[in-house]
Amino acid sequence: CTHKGIKFAVVHSAGFSELGDEGKELENEMLQVARQGGTRIVGPNCMGLYSPKVALNTILVESEVKNEPGSVAFVGQSGNISENFICRGYELGLRFSKVVSIGNQSDLTIEDLLEYFAADPETKVIALYIEGLKRGRDFFELAKQISPRKPIIVWKGGKTDTGNRLTTTHTASLSGNNAVFEAALKQSGIVSASNIEEMLDLAIGFTSPILPAGNRIGLIAEAGSGIVTGADISEELGLTIPALSAEAQKEIADTLEGEAMPSLTRQNPVDLGWLDYEPSSRLFVECSRIMLKEVDAIVGLSYAHLNEDFVARLASLRDETKKPILLTAGLPSIEKQGMNLLVRSGIPAFTILQRALKVSAAMVRYSDNRQQG
Repeated sequence: CTHKGIKFAVVHSAGFSELGDEGKELENEMLQVARQGGTRIVGPNCMGLYSPKVALNTILVESEVKNEPGSVAFVGQSGNISENFICRGYELGLRFSKVVSIGNQSDLTIEDLLEYFAADPETKVIALYIEGLKRGRDFFELAKQISPRKPIIVWKGGKTDTGNRLTTTHTASLSGNNAVFEAALKQSGIVSASNIEEMLDLAIGFTSPILPAGNRIGLIAEAGSGIVTGADISEELGLTIPALSAEAQKEIADTLEGEAMPSLTRQNPVDLGWLDYEPSSRLFVECSRIMLKEVDAIVGLSYAHLNEDFVARLASLRDETKKPILLTAGLPSIEKQGMNLLVRSGIPAFTILQRALKVSAAMVRYSDNRQQG
């Protein structure tokens, strides 16, 4: 490659520094040859690149994932997690700018890619799976500069003593002290995830083009259990569910008159009760519009069909009010396609209310940090 003037090489092969001294020697030899010829290396011990805009994909062998570019970038020190972040994310409605499975980071490091994605106009959200950093100080300095402009989501592998030890044999990473790492994440404005599902949820949340300006949540549901458990979860997460003004409550009651049971709560949370599909979507939007005059975001649970018309009305309401709307599908197993459409339209969609509220709390914290920042 160096003799031919190749500028970049993806080295899939394992058997380098993750295997000990002999592998380290081989990796160093490869790196020296590459540097002499001006070739930069992704890897070794990695899956490589996914860039849908240019139809480049060395990560997924067989997949339903199509080359539809989006705004989420991902860097992972695991081929499996990189594959699943793409596949599962695509299924949920996420679309990607670029994905890099980076492996041992012999040459190009997470810090290099973080700096690249910071300047990439196609990337709006950056997600990372990290086992260890080669240039830790640089990483946190970069994150501190970037996070006010672009959300950075990090899932850290190797948090326990056992996990820490195993990162060495997986990607030749030195994981370090987890408490120190977590503290540094918080100080740098990074959003922390604990697993791949949480990382996907957060990426979905931050694809909303609008963030909440405060922690006042309007909770609206077509299920009594939704408003009860939603209120519990909100309080645990530090979110506020303020009672609506008497005027707003009357406006909601008038809107629902003849459509929903009059005995249900209208003060926030708002219980719509069980509705037919068409009134469900219409009344959800109309009541949300009233609530958004007095709250910073809507978190809802709806049994409405998540069709193009409903999604378009929600997106229009979000843009009109400049406030985010997060939705939980009443029957997520049936509404997978509709949830995908919601996410692609910038309306974060979730399978259960707890996940929607947890993400909204993360969005509030990030927004607060950015405003203070």
